[in-house]
Amino acid sequence: IQLMPEEQQTLTDASITATNGQTIMKFTKLMSEPGEIEIVYGENRFLWAHGNDATLAHHGNNRAAFSLDLAAAGAAVAEEEVTDPTDPSVEVEEDSVNVPDAIQDPSGGQDCTVNFCENDLASGFLQKYKINVPEGQNAANCEGCSITMELIFEGEAWLSIAFSEDGKMIGSEAVIGIPGSIPQKYMLGGYDVSTIQLMPEE
Repeated sequence: IQLMPEEQQTLTDASITATNGQTIMKFTKLMSEPGEIEIVYGENRFLWAHGNDATLAHHGNNRAAFSLDLAAAGAAVAEEEVTDPTDPSVEVEEDSVNVPDAIQDPSGGQDCTVNFCENDLASGFLQKYKINVPEGQNAANCEGCSITMELIFEGEAWLSIAFSEDGKMIGSEAVIGIPGSIPQKYMLGGYDVSTIQLMPEE
């Protein structure tokens, strides 16, 4: 797990609070940034995770992959994450693949460029999101579009939402929030939190 260098810490309005038994992480991220996985106005693959408390540690089984189509009023597809022999929290099954689950429409048909749409990630874990389109642009072909996300978790814990090209944790890029600090962007190259290190600034 590598903390992205300072010049890539481009999140705005980023915060995480844990009060009254609830943890809320908020941030706005540009959908297209140089050298990073692009979030498109179409189908995207994400991964969510959370801890058992506010100390960053291995998530155990508290994670899942899912697809979210931002152009189809937020149609979401749950996925079974590909197992990895280096992940100590899962049992490896031969020829394991991503298997789509039932398609849902968490937005209720709303326009997610106008209003916040919602997606239930898990019991007690809600994702809210909105696409921000600059004046004179359109979401389908946009320069400077951003996405605002809000994760609401019933409990006190660190939270993460990752952007992936293949539904796997390794190689994805994540926003991780730890109560008491500001959410930051990371590259996920391993499962052990002891491997966190600053990326070289080249």
